Amino acid sequence: MGITQGPTAAQKRYEPKSTLATDLGNTEPGDGKRFKGRGPIQITGRANYKRYGDLLQVDLLKQPELAATPEIGFGIAGLFWQKNGLNELADKNDFKAITKRINGGYNGLTEREHFYKLALQVLANAFPATVPHGAEPPVEAASELQRGAEVLPNEGPSKSEHIFNARPDTMDFRDRMFVPTLIEVPTHIPLGNYLDHAVPILDQGREGACTGYALATVANYLLRRRRVVPDPVPVSARMLYEMARRYDEWPGEDYSGSSARGAMKGWHKHGVCPEEFYPSDRHDQGLTTERTSEARRRPLGAYFRVNHKDLVAMHAAIAEVGILYASCTVHEGWSQVGPNGVIELSDRVLGGHAFAIVAYDDEGFWLQNSWGPWWGHGGFARISYDDWLRNGTDVWVARLGAPVTLHSVESTATAHAATSGESVAYTYMDLRPHIVSVGNDGALHAGGDYGVTPGGLKQIFSTDIPRVTKHWDKVRILLYAHGGLTDEASAVQRLAEYRPALLEGEVYPIAFIWRSDYWTTVTNILEDAMRRRRPEGMLDAAKDFMLDRLDDALEPVARAFSGRSAWREMKENALAASNPDCAAWQVAHYLAAIKDQPWLKGRELEIHLVGHSAGSILHAGLVSLLKENNVPIESCTLWAPACTVKLFKERYIPAIDSGHLRKLSLFVLSDEAEQDDNCARIYNKSLLYLVSNAFEDECRIPGFRAGEPILGMERWLDGELFSDLFEPGGPHQLVIAPNQEAIESGRASQARSHGAFDDDRHTVASTFAAITGMAVSAGPREPKFHPNERRLRNQRRDMDIRTR
Repeated sequence: MGITQGPTAAQKRYEPKSTLATDLGNTEPGDGKRFKGRGPIQITGRANYKRYGDLLQVDLLKQPELAATPEIGFGIAGLFWQKNGLNELADKNDFKAITKRINGGYNGLTEREHFYKLALQVLANAFPATVPHGAEPPVEAASELQRGAEVLPNEGPSKSEHIFNARPDTMDFRDRMFVPTLIEVPTHIPLGNYLDHAVPILDQGREGACTGYALATVANYLLRRRRVVPDPVPVSARMLYEMARRYDEWPGEDYSGSSARGAMKGWHKHGVCPEEFYPSDRHDQGLTTERTSEARRRPLGAYFRVNHKDLVAMHAAIAEVGILYASCTVHEGWSQVGPNGVIELSDRVLGGHAFAIVAYDDEGFWLQNSWGPWWGHGGFARISYDDWLRNGTDVWVARLGAPVTLHSVESTATAHAATSGESVAYTYMDLRPHIVSVGNDGALHAGGDYGVTPGGLKQIFSTDIPRVTKHWDKVRILLYAHGGLTDEASAVQRLAEYRPALLEGEVYPIAFIWRSDYWTTVTNILEDAMRRRRPEGMLDAAKDFMLDRLDDALEPVARAFSGRSAWREMKENALAASNPDCAAWQVAHYLAAIKDQPWLKGRELEIHLVGHSAGSILHAGLVSLLKENNVPIESCTLWAPACTVKLFKERYIPAIDSGHLRKLSLFVLSDEAEQDDNCARIYNKSLLYLVSNAFEDECRIPGFRAGEPILGMERWLDGELFSDLFEPGGPHQLVIAPNQEAIESGRASQARSHGAFDDDRHTVASTFAAITGMAVSAGPREPKFHPNERRLRNQRRDMDIRTR
């Protein structure tokens, strides 16, 4: 009889394109025989030969027969045993589960159990602990991690006392929830699979920075396993922690601890730089240009909250991505984890902690901690499902984004527009050096997307301005304050749109971004006031002639219903920015010091101010500060200023009279346009009319008193003061909008409503030309404006009204 050369009938079941072949990675004819079962563990299939050959640094694809040799065969068996978590099952004497993990079923189970009992009898003298009948084999203390591809040292317990201050995420309906897909979810994902990627085990020491360190572990893993251009460089846990405190739900950053959501937001908005650029033991400087530039190369693409009570969703998320970012309430059991890595449940609560979940089995989740490699099982531990369901608080899953480089400054404005969705994250590095964020009471605001610390503000003046203006003949700095109707995102968008034209014209813009968004407030006030008047009867077309009287009726109701107090609070915050150590006060002192800085190199320095609406109130205090610090203001342009004439006389006029404010340009609506304007389509005049008549101290009483004089209203500019100030041929100019002036005149404006000045191209082009001192045609290009959130909201409202 001849010898059969194969493949055998059984081996043909493993030939492509069978289901077995697909599962085992057999892609070439003959793979069924070539990569047949060999060695003690009976390794089978091209994919397994490739995987274990790479781990042993042996080319088993070219020499598959090596898998049958004792040296290689037992090496494969040992790795398979470790990577599939079989040692722990053996400690529990769970022979059935071991059989299923190796074979995928229970084929041969009875025979194996027979040989196992026989082995116990033969080895009884060498291992007396196996003798007692019915007792489980004892679990011996392990000196190293039993479930992985590497030996992880156990250097003894950490000597530092850990701080447990990870805060549970507050409720936020904007969170996007992870929804499991139809991807196959394995019965277990062994820790050994995760260990193949050699993710560094971090140590946060005594600092309560676990949210940053845990997320750094997640980032390190995702970057290392990225299929295209893997990145093994460890990321900065310090940067992630500092960003977590900026974006979490609690004001300020002068505290320890933060939330998982805050850390995810920080990574999503800024990316993360390598550890070498922002070492964990350094707390200085914050987001430097170098750090933000590096961070943009490691962006977070998308992230989702996972229901931490849904074990199925958590298993699916791990199967899909490989790692979860989690937090829970920890207990005394975490301080007593032995070398086997098992966290024993305890009722003694210690506090909140964040970590990464990296694997699971039928008993619980395996996690990587940030307490060094000497904690638990080489830095790892297993939390039981019972423990997790009792104490788990938050879980997030994430995917990396693709690095993007924007070469055009116009692209920054486009990416930041409200219509660009998640692309806004690419703009932060470019816009950060131009923003001074102002919080309540005028203080610097460190939180949020563009928060700035005192150190960050110093960096703008000591590093960013010198870097950008290095080759300019003259250093021009523009300080811009947006209007009170503008929310923060729209204000930053406007800066992004102005920035290309200004930088091209060698003007460095700095924007005060202050948390006003008075439009939402005034809309709510007017809607409530309207509801309160509705019981008096319906308003229809037959009563259009009564609209002026409707305004008369709304004004006192809006004033009483928080209108006056809300307006007063906004004004106080704007003026408070000039108080000692507050935002505008610090900016004024940095500007005063520039003339003595060596980087100026004798060049001329010009300071320009532009304020829209309530921005004129913030600038009022700044003008006084600059005068006090003997800093000349080359020009000041006010678009529809909402400050009172009284405040203008107190703060602006002294600077004009002393020559510190050299040129004032005042853009205002004609009175006819003011009366054709509206507020929220309820009040039938402009916002300035509402402020003058209802929100200021001297409110209007029809037939008896006309209201508080406001600088931005044409009706209040008839006095001798303004006729002298805006005399023909003088340095100061008054521009009434809308007009038909040519853009080249520098006096053009086609704004037709109070909120239209900041994106009216004629107004903006005239203003920029005046700052650069060039004709508009030869000056900076006109900005390209994108619809902001408020304009889109108004468009949606108009469409809704028209289609009812």
